[in-house]
Amino acid sequence: MATGLSISSTSNLTSGQKILVAAAKMAYEPAAPDPDLVEVHNIPQGHKTWDILTYARLSSATALTEGVDLAQNQQLVTASLSIEPAEHGVIATLSKRLIRRQGDADVMASTGTMLANSLRRREAADVVALYDGFSKSIVGTSNTLDITHFRGGVAYLLTDNDSGYGPAPLPLHAALHIEQISDIILDISDPGTAAGNRPAGLGDDMLQRWWRGNDRLYGVSIFHSGIIERDSSDDSKGALFAKEALALVHANEAEATEQPDHSLRAVEVGIFQEWGEAERADPHGVEVYSDTTSTV
Repeated sequence: MATGLSISSTSNLTSGQKILVAAAKMAYEPAAPDPDLVEVHNIPQGHKTWDILTYARLSSATALTEGVDLAQNQQLVTASLSIEPAEHGVIATLSKRLIRRQGDADVMASTGTMLANSLRRREAADVVALYDGFSKSIVGTSNTLDITHFRGGVAYLLTDNDSGYGPAPLPLHAALHIEQISDIILDISDPGTAAGNRPAGLGDDMLQRWWRGNDRLYGVSIFHSGIIERDSSDDSKGALFAKEALALVHANEAEATEQPDHSLRAVEVGIFQEWGEAERADPHGVEVYSDTTSTV
C-alpha cells in the first residue's frame, strides 16, 4: 500500500493540479510574395472603379521632303482596363474567459497576426490565379522546367511581340513553385550532369549559395511562391513576367476591427480590405506550367 501523497490517480490530487499551457506556436505561413511583384494602384476615397489606360505606340516617323506638308496625323489608341475592388475579410471570436485564462498571454496579438496572415494569403492566391491567364505558356504538363525553357521565356518577353505593348520592360520577376525552382537548380548545378559540361563558376555558386532569397537567373529575380499549388497531375502554374503585366487595385488599407459582445462575453476581432486584380498586358507575361512532383 502506497504511503504519502500521490498525484498519479484521480483518487488523490490529480484534479487539484494547475495546468500550465506553454506559449502556443503559430503555423508557419507559406511564402506569399506575389502581391508585391505586380503593379499596385490605390483608389482615392469616393471612387467605385479604377480605369488603367495603356497607350499603343505611334507608327514610326517618316522621312520628309522640304516644302512638302506632312498631312498624315497619328491616331492615339489606348487599351482600357477597368477594375472594381471587392471586399475581403476574416474574423475570429475570443471569449473573455479564454483571454483571461489562456496561458499564452498574447492570445489577442497572436490572433491578430493569424488574421492578417489569412488576408495576405487570400490576396496572394488571387494574384496567383492570374498566372493561368497568360496566353504564352512554356514547358507543358508532365515536363520539368529547365534552363532552356527559362531562357526562352525571357527572350520571348524581351521580343517586340505586340505593337500595342512592345517588349516587356525590365526588371522581370519569376514566381514559381519550389519544385520548379529545384528543377532549375538541378539543370544548372547537379554534379552528375553539369560537371565538365558547363563552366564551374555558376554551378558552384548555385550549390553553395542558393536559397538566399534574392537569387537571380538571366537577370530575373526568382521568388518562391508557397501559394502555388499542385494540380491532380502533380503539375503547377507559376509565371515569368514584368511587374506591369498584372495590376492590383486597393481601395483601402487593411482595416483591423475589435467588437465586444457583452452578452456573449466575447470579443470579435477581424481584418478587412478591398482589392481587385486583373491582367494588364498579356504579352508581358509567360505562364510556367510544369511538373512539380515531389523530389522526396
